[in-house]
Amino acid sequence: MPITIDLPCPNCERVLKVPETVFGKKIKCKHCGEPFEVEQIDLDDDEPKAKKKKPAADKPVPKPSKPGGTTVATKKEEPKKEEPKKEEPKPAPAPYKFQDDDDDDSAKPSPLGVVYEGEEIPRCPHCAKELDPPDAVVCIHCGFNNVTRTKAESKQVWEPDTNDWINHLGPGIAAAVAAILLIVLNIVCLVSMRDWLTDTFLQKEEKDAQGEIAFYVKPGAFITFILAATIIPIIKFTRFAIKRLAIDNRPTEKVKTT
Repeated sequence: MPITIDLPCPNCERVLKVPETVFGKKIKCKHCGEPFEVEQIDLDDDEPKAKKKKPAADKPVPKPSKPGGTTVATKKEEPKKEEPKKEEPKPAPAPYKFQDDDDDDSAKPSPLGVVYEGEEIPRCPHCAKELDPPDAVVCIHCGFNNVTRTKAESKQVWEPDTNDWINHLGPGIAAAVAAILLIVLNIVCLVSMRDWLTDTFLQKEEKDAQGEIAFYVKPGAFITFILAATIIPIIKFTRFAIKRLAIDNRPTEKVKTT
């Protein structure tokens, strides 16, 4: 528990209990709000001496009496009392609190309002260390993010090897190849479907109005069916390949266990 001393306010002369942590600093009186500087005091020396009392009024001095008479003592004239001056309205008390005489001595002294006259230094709200640079978003000492108000966690992981890369990128490569093959299949069907149906049981003996070979089932129907059957797999394979090869192209981290 810090050591406290009794210190009178130079403005209102009310006694304050001041801890040793404010020696040499400027504080405000909790009663009148007037700031004043606390002098540095060596606590090893004896306690500060009390104020000197004013010398007592001179006692009556006996004067020599007249012949045949008794000694007569004359009293010193008392000084006239000055009329009390009207007190000026005092400013509102500051919000800072001190431990007064009426407070419990065993309680911890209240914090003092120290007037800081230097330049403010930006500090991390998590570890209270100085930010470098002053406008840094992430603290270099503890990793606290001043924007998201979260602290970054550090962990030890294994460096991915060749097997990790193959296992991670292999499915993406296979999906890309599958999507390409399905696209090529649709293109080939579009170009060669009529030739594939020629001379089959689907070909009619007579020709159509344009003089071309007629079929019981038109080639366009087969092309549409194949396209409908492959369009969804093509989309899924393409999305998976892009995600695995372009977006998330690094193997999953393996955390070291101690």
